[in-house]
Parts: sequence; structure tokens; C-alpha cells
Amino acid sequence: MPDLLAWRSRFPILAKKTYLINNSLGAMPDSVPAALAEYTDLWASEGVVAWDTWLPEVSAVAGILEDIIAAPRGSMTMCQNVTNALAAVLSCLEYEPPRNRIVCCAGEFPTVEYLLDGERRLGAEVVRIGSDPLVFPTEQFVDAIDHHTLLVLVSHVLFRTAELVDLAPIVERARQFGALVLVDAYQSMGSIPFNVMDLGVDFLVGGSVKWLCGGPGAGYLFVRPDLVDRLEPRLAGWFSHARPFGFEPPPIVYAPGISRFTGGTPNMPAYYQAREGYRIIREVGVSAIREKAIHQTQLLIEGALARGFTVNTPLEPARRGNHVTVDLPHAEQVKDELIRRGFVVDFRPGAGIRIAPHFYNTDDECRAILEEMETIARELPAGG
Repeated sequence: MPDLLAWRSRFPILAKKTYLINNSLGAMPDSVPAALAEYTDLWASEGVVAWDTWLPEVSAVAGILEDIIAAPRGSMTMCQNVTNALAAVLSCLEYEPPRNRIVCCAGEFPTVEYLLDGERRLGAEVVRIGSDPLVFPTEQFVDAIDHHTLLVLVSHVLFRTAELVDLAPIVERARQFGALVLVDAYQSMGSIPFNVMDLGVDFLVGGSVKWLCGGPGAGYLFVRPDLVDRLEPRLAGWFSHARPFGFEPPPIVYAPGISRFTGGTPNMPAYYQAREGYRIIREVGVSAIREKAIHQTQLLIEGALARGFTVNTPLEPARRGNHVTVDLPHAEQVKDELIRRGFVVDFRPGAGIRIAPHFYNTDDECRAILEEMETIARELPAGG
């Protein structure tokens, strides 16, 4: 494996804490303050004229993501978060029976489930497959796709367990019945190498908070280039118009291509900060990140099992993403004490403690957190 630890100095928190929660909030690059100062300096010195510099950054920042997943230039746009991106896609759909069904699974992130549940008011039939949020029901999920299905929504990596979903049979079945496929790549973008065109999906959404080290407020949307101009999002803002500065009354004349999904005024500060993490991930390379993650997640799994902990992450490397979910008695209390002692992780009810090393973490940090968990578990009084 390439030596990726040379990047540690670029992430200030690593000098102070054992930071192992990169699937929740990636560490901040040291260049973010200067990037935000670049934004604020433009505002301070140029005022409204700063938009001449700010607006091109929307597509420029999206272009870094296009490089990371080999997306065609101009097929991605920035947005605020997955909620906005998914809502924009859903706003393109018409739920006309018999094709009015959305297929999803029990392990989706709450944002997704809330939005889909709201689509019922517009005539959608939402079919939620499976009952165990810790296991993706592949065979049952594929079988649920039929001629009633309008949209299939699936996470590439499940947020609780890091299960890596095999998208190929899902996409193949959807194509067979003419259904659209949307992938939530929040837990795979920057951690799992993939070519989005090879995946064959119609839409891909995600955000910058996690493995991309981009912080909050910057989400993204990919739309298949041969599909985008046929879509007319109801959730449209003035930048969705072909002539936004014409200030024309409705009906809207949609901007060509992905720009029709830009929506309202762009969240420029977030895009400036996110750009810094994106650049690093692109330079490091997701293949190198993944190679190291396979090694370190294996180290964590073996160490957890040796200590008698429960591992709620697939044991096979090809079936898991880049974090490990470890459960033990009083796991939430253990998490709280770990954070007090400088080991930063998080806890998900019904799943356990999530441990997520990134390319800048060391093997010794992975060993140390397991040792600390064992120590804390012994120190807890009987009954917690």
C-alpha cells in the first residue's frame, strides 16, 4: 500500500484526538480557513460583483466530484444536502397508475424514508422491503421490482452496518421493467472506487460531510446525461431557469442539462470549504483509500471478535464499506467514555459503535480504540 500517513499533517484534529468517525464527519483539511477567507474577501472587496467569481465555482467544484467517479463533465451539480437533491429528483416524477411504485429498503437513512413517505400524498405507492435494518434483503428487493415500479432507491453502503450493496442485479432488473434507479452514495463517495457510468444508474446523490472531508452544507446530484433534458423538476428555483437574470414570470423555461437542478441561490461558502476536501480525495485516489480501508477494517473486525464483541458489519471485505460497527453491553455509555478520553466515534441504536478509519489513520489507532473499549467495558459497574 502507498504510504498515506504523509497526509496526516493536513488535518489538525489528528494532532489532538484519535479521530475514527470519518463515516459521520470527516476531519477538516487545514486549507479550509483560507478557502473560506477567499470567499469572504471576495464578498468584502467586490460586493455583488463577487458573483462573477462565485458562480463558476458551482460547476468547478462539481467537476472535482465528476473526476472522482468518472462522471461526464457537466453531469453533476451542487446542492445543499441529500434532502434537497432527492426532493428535486422526486419532483420530476408523475405517479400515474399502474406505474406509481417506489421501491426502497428498511435500512435507508431517515431523510430518504421521510421524503418517500411524503410522496404517498401525491399518489406514490411506497414499497419498503425487509424488516431488519442491519441486513440488505437483496433477493427480496430485486423481486419487488416489476412493471408497477417507477423508481428504485437504494444506498450503495448502508449507514448503520457498512454493508456494500451489489447494485448490478438491481440495475439489471430495473432496466428490464423500465424503472429508474437512484443511488444514495453518501457512504461510498470517496471511500469505494466506482465509475458512475459503469454502474448504469440514473441518479446519484450524496453529501460532503463524511469521507469527502468537505463539511456540512454541500451536497451533490448526478443525472444520467441522456436523461436529464427530459426531466422537469417541480422543485425549481431561479437558477433552474435558462435565463435566471431575465427574471421572467412562469412557466419556467428550464436550463439545459444539469443546471435545471441547481434550484435557488447556491450555498457558496459550503462549496468553497468542500472544494478543499474534494481536492485531497482526488489526489490521494479512492483506490488507495479503499485498499487501506480493507486492511484496517479487517484489523478492527478481528480485534473486536477476539475480545468477544459483536460485529454488525459483513465480515467479507467485498461486502462491506469502510467502517465497522461493533456492539457490546452498554455500548452508548462506552461511546461517551471513549469520546471523553479522546477517541472520537459515534453510536447508532440497534447497531452499536461505528469505527471508521480514513486514509490518514494509523493501524495503532485502530488497535488502541479496541483496547480502550475493552478497558472501559471492564470498568463499568455491573448493570451499567
